[in-house]
Amino acid sequence: MDSVTEKSGLEDIAIEASEIVSRLEQVAVGLPTNENGQGQSTVFLNLVMKHSDEIVQVIQSLISNDDDNEPLHFPHLDSVTKLVVVSHSLAAYCGGLERPILQKLSTRFTTDATRWISQLFGVLDCSAFYHEDHLEGLVRVTRMMIHYKYPRYLEDGVLALAGSLPTIYSSVASPLGVVQHLCRQLGLPLSCIRPVPVNTHFGSQYTMDISAMQKMLSDDVTAGRTPLIVIADAGTPVSGHVDNISRIKELCKVHGAWLHLRGHSLAALTLPNHQRNGIVSPVSDSLTLTLGSWLGIPGLPIVTLYSAWDSTVNSYRNKQGGGSRESTLPLLAGLNTDHHCSKIIALPLWAGLQCLGVDGVQSRIKENFIACEKLWTALDVFRHVRVLSPKPGGESGIYKVSELVTKPSNISLLFESTACCVVFQFTPESNGEEFVSKVPAYYDKLNSWLGQILQLDAPQVPIDICELENIGVVLRFCPFENVMGQQPTAEEIQLFVQCLEQQLVILRATIHHRDTFIHLVEASPVLKIVELPEWAGMGGVRYCPEGWEQLLTDQAKEELNNLNMALVDSLRSTDSAFSLGEDADGLMCVRFGMLTPQSDVEELLNLVVRVGQSVEENSRVLDSMSEIVKRGIETATIDLQKESEERLWQENIIRHVPIVGTFVNWWSPRTKDDSGIMGRSLNLTQGVVESTENIYKYHMQMKSGYISASGGKTPPSPQIQTPVGGSHSRSSSHASASSQISNVNIENKIPSSNSKIFVEVNDNESKL
Repeated sequence: MDSVTEKSGLEDIAIEASEIVSRLEQVAVGLPTNENGQGQSTVFLNLVMKHSDEIVQVIQSLISNDDDNEPLHFPHLDSVTKLVVVSHSLAAYCGGLERPILQKLSTRFTTDATRWISQLFGVLDCSAFYHEDHLEGLVRVTRMMIHYKYPRYLEDGVLALAGSLPTIYSSVASPLGVVQHLCRQLGLPLSCIRPVPVNTHFGSQYTMDISAMQKMLSDDVTAGRTPLIVIADAGTPVSGHVDNISRIKELCKVHGAWLHLRGHSLAALTLPNHQRNGIVSPVSDSLTLTLGSWLGIPGLPIVTLYSAWDSTVNSYRNKQGGGSRESTLPLLAGLNTDHHCSKIIALPLWAGLQCLGVDGVQSRIKENFIACEKLWTALDVFRHVRVLSPKPGGESGIYKVSELVTKPSNISLLFESTACCVVFQFTPESNGEEFVSKVPAYYDKLNSWLGQILQLDAPQVPIDICELENIGVVLRFCPFENVMGQQPTAEEIQLFVQCLEQQLVILRATIHHRDTFIHLVEASPVLKIVELPEWAGMGGVRYCPEGWEQLLTDQAKEELNNLNMALVDSLRSTDSAFSLGEDADGLMCVRFGMLTPQSDVEELLNLVVRVGQSVEENSRVLDSMSEIVKRGIETATIDLQKESEERLWQENIIRHVPIVGTFVNWWSPRTKDDSGIMGRSLNLTQGVVESTENIYKYHMQMKSGYISASGGKTPPSPQIQTPVGGSHSRSSSHASASSQISNVNIENKIPSSNSKIFVEVNDNESKL
């Protein structure tokens, strides 16, 4: 009865987890929002209990949208991946079992998975440590070697290291954070790290220099240091090169050091049929296997395989007088704690390997290598594309990935025939080695631009934009890191190559036009070159009228920025290749994008000059018009002040005395025409300020020389006409300004009254 109940519980967990995964695959809507329009908050724990379905909905909404509230579309999961995801729930569910039963199950799943991995990778007599952190296996293997090299380390701690410093060897091309993490986790000083130089000759400059390493090991032993572990790469982190593993293994054996390998090229060990070809000797003492990314299955644990002691270690053990102590070293290092965990960490891998089988594993890994092989071959034909990753099939190129399954497994040949990634970059020079010595920053920007365009226009071949020391920005395709994604087909690779070819034409044309562009800008009296560190286009120019460079005050800079911003707005209506840029000093400029071979650089720059002159002239007209309106307001203010004072004396001061003035106005009322102070209008055509009696008397706005709208006679001239700035004539600039400005409201307060004057500027005149 208990077994039936347990089976039913496992089935329920599997069904429910599978249903949740299926719902997430179909998510294509935005995340639910609360009243404020924001995502559901999880800052404080709600005291009211929620139903599990509601909680699942909240989780679904949170993981189905990105930071910009844009919906994320989860890729469809195949049957193997879905089984692995569900097995995580089952592994956690088994954590509630009694300890003896849990240990028994964990031992069974772990032992089976280790046996299968040993079979796949052709390693005899190995153990495995399953972990989720990428570096945890390397940390524990190194700790095991410390316990082995320093028998009193458990009792004395760091005091046991006195007089013989343990030494960790790693390539200078490898991430420094890896060995630093080792030292932090093990409590070792950073002086334990010995960076090994890399080869300097082209083609192998990313691999460890074996001669330099041999000398370092000999010198360290002579100096009393203890070689502990050598970390080598079977597929360097970016370029995918493989160190000379056979020579490094010999050096480690001579000096009693542990050899640990990592890298995507280790996946090639699964390609030969080890059952038919026979088990080969271990390639190293330990390996880090990232099976999840290699097989395209998320959620698989990382595996650290470590082999039994070889003859060198056994002889060292006999000299130390050891016996059974070595059997406890993995336990001291924590390499077998998996059986004591509350979760069966190896269960997802166990389920995934059974679902795939040997053929399934080999097929997925072989597809990854074949994708690299096809892309490498397609890129190698371009003269201005420099491929930095190793050539599949070796220098001769006679070995194909598809043939490795049937051939005897030779480790050197295996790694030479496969490439785990394709790294390339655009190089203007046909000589790649000449380009290496230059590495100009501008070419880095061009490669960054190329990578972004390919990511947008050809996403079927996913690439990353990386940077290599002494090389610069490179583009990288690595199918072994394409988790949950299908590898590109031959047709998709062909489309990618066609897109790349189109962009290469643009890049070459841009570089070809760049010298002409700089020469013409330097010869122009009104255009200046602007340095734009992050811009990959032709470059930036600033339109700067002659004489402004000597007068760049804060106000002048603001006016210059406004001028260039208006220039860009006008240019963009002609060609979208123009855009607004800004230099380090905060000054605006015109940015030129990429050009095609048919582009005429001289004509484009002439266009900038012509439009700039037009914008500059319009700016001067606006400045003149502002000055005219300002003068008109000042003249109107003076006229109204004078008129107010004159009328005050004409009407008798007593009319303005409070209370008394009321009786005076009743006894002797004002006439109909005695309406008070008249307003003023600014006539831009004649450049004069006029009184406004005609506007109110005839209910129309005056235009000199025109008949009224009712067809009557032209009204008489205004009683008062005061020239603006002391001149009755209008200049040509004033006339041109009248057609440029409309709908401008300027407000000014008259000192002699409590009202305000508004100047409304229309086509030919202004009204105050």
